[in-house]
Formats: sequence, C-alpha cells, structure tokens
Amino acid sequence: MKSFYSLILLGIVSLTFANEVALVKKAKGQSHIVRQSKEINIVVGTQLQEKDIIITESKSSVGLIFKDNTRISVGPNSKLEIEQYLFEPAENKEGFVTNLSKGSMECITGLISKVNPSAFKVKVKTATMGIRGTHFIINVNSGVY
Repeated sequence: MKSFYSLILLGIVSLTFANEVALVKKAKGQSHIVRQSKEINIVVGTQLQEKDIIITESKSSVGLIFKDNTRISVGPNSKLEIEQYLFEPAENKEGFVTNLSKGSMECITGLISKVNPSAFKVKVKTATMGIRGTHFIINVNSGVY
C-alpha cells in the first residue's frame, strides 16, 4: 500500500514539473518573468515555462539552460519570449521559437538545432532567423523606425 501512494505522489510531481523548459543558472540585478499576466522575480533556480517572457532591467542579465542543453544569456534592458519549446527526441518532435523584441541575447545552441536545424528560430522586429550555427549574438535596437 505504501508503494502505491509513492507511485501516485511520483505521478503528481511529474505532472507538476511537466511544463518546465529551462532553468535560471545565473541572475544579476533585477529581472522578472511575466507568466499568465503575473510577474515572478527571477533568482537562480527559477524554472521557466513555454510562453514565459523574460524582462531584464538595466545592469541586469540572466543565464538560462534549456532541457536540450541550449544556453541563452539575456542582456540588460531586454525582453525575450519563449514562444514555443518542444523537445521530445524519442518521438522526433522538436521546436524552439523565441522572440527578442528588445535588448540582446547570446546563444549556444543545444540538441534541437543539431537534430532538426529548421526547428530552431529566433524572431526579431523585422525578421525571423533560422539558426544553422551553434553560437551567435543578437542585439535589437529598440528605436522607432
């Protein structure tokens, strides 16, 4: 009977963490996540979900590591949305789409870009980039055109 309750508890815990796509490994200064219209302060260990928007203030930065080992550093005064994240290698399902609407980011791609390069995209104001390399930096000028 004890093992039965343990299995149920394990199933509940697995469902609770099923939506997590990334982990905050570094956090400097003030930054937060907007998730379903709520603001969550970012600290080391904060777990990210698909559709989260990461917002950093001046003199702030955030280092993220995703399930597929993609690493992203979000620079100061930035706004980055995780539009889509799908990493189910056993089922050949991959998708990584982010939208950098303001600021800067540096990225070292992980397994998604290696297994399915066309599944890895970064959107910016005037373009969507398909990433074929493994390391890149993007800076979005927030001026009005």
